[in-house]
Amino acid sequence: MTYQAIMFDIDGTLTNSQPVYATVMQEVLACYGKTLTAEQAQETFPMAAEQAMAKLGIAASEFEQFQAQYEATMAAHYAEIQLYPGITTLFEQLPADLKLGIVTSQRRAELESGMSAYPFMMRMSVTISASDTDRHKPDPQPLQTAIGMVHVKPENALFIGDSLSDEQTAYAANVDFGLAVWGMDKNADHQHVAHRFEQPLDILELFK
Repeated sequence: MTYQAIMFDIDGTLTNSQPVYATVMQEVLACYGKTLTAEQAQETFPMAAEQAMAKLGIAASEFEQFQAQYEATMAAHYAEIQLYPGITTLFEQLPADLKLGIVTSQRRAELESGMSAYPFMMRMSVTISASDTDRHKPDPQPLQTAIGMVHVKPENALFIGDSLSDEQTAYAANVDFGLAVWGMDKNADHQHVAHRFEQPLDILELFK
């Protein structure tokens, strides 16, 4: 089918950010006397900050301090984060009338600071961060909010992400899921995948 809208995750989908995420989280968690294992880095990578804090045993009352530390530390590492090969070309070649958007677990400040320099962000009809909804992925609310704002029915939209959380979000929202194989956890067991994209430019095949 021809989709009217595609929504994208950021981390692990547009940007190869997990190595930097692990470094940043190790630095921040050291302030709390905690360490970050490779397993924890993989598990918390797709989560919103509140979800990651709960998983790592940090009290919700520490949220403002934790988030401020995380954003300041991440800002010092932005230059180390790279787009996956093909992402820029992908956005240059997607149909001009296609509604595009972002649905991310990043908070608004991180989204704007980390992504604003990329010209393709001008093509986004909507950007939904963890600051914009009461509930976060894998709850469907962020994705439902995004497709509602571009006035597209769920059956006419596609959500592209790399994680089980992204897949669960799409499934709960009755939206087709496209798996970004280039960024996925190779051990993840994905069950509800409409399209598997081995590399970003494969997405263009949907429109030929």
